[in-house]
Amino acid sequence: MEFQEIMHVEMKPDVYGGDKCDQVVPRWEAYGEGDMDSDFLSEPLKLDCKDFPPGIKVIVYIPCCPACGQMFELCKSDDGCEFDWDEWVQDEYS
Repeated sequence: MEFQEIMHVEMKPDVYGGDKCDQVVPRWEAYGEGDMDSDFLSEPLKLDCKDFPPGIKVIVYIPCCPACGQMFELCKSDDGCEFDWDEWVQDEYS
């Protein structure tokens, strides 16, 4: 069976959040196939199974550290890895 992507969502934080524009505020950027543009959402992402056909798959990708190769959570808790995730977020999303 073949599958076709109909939407994707990425956690793209607002790196200019807060009153002083110096806070990182989590938000989703959602794009549906056929939409002219994406939308930003700050609410929890909800996928109601009643809105989708049988066989739909939801796949979540997590970034891996370019220095140690571990998933985000494992790298952040690894005292031996010196990769600066905060700097990466600023570079990636500003």
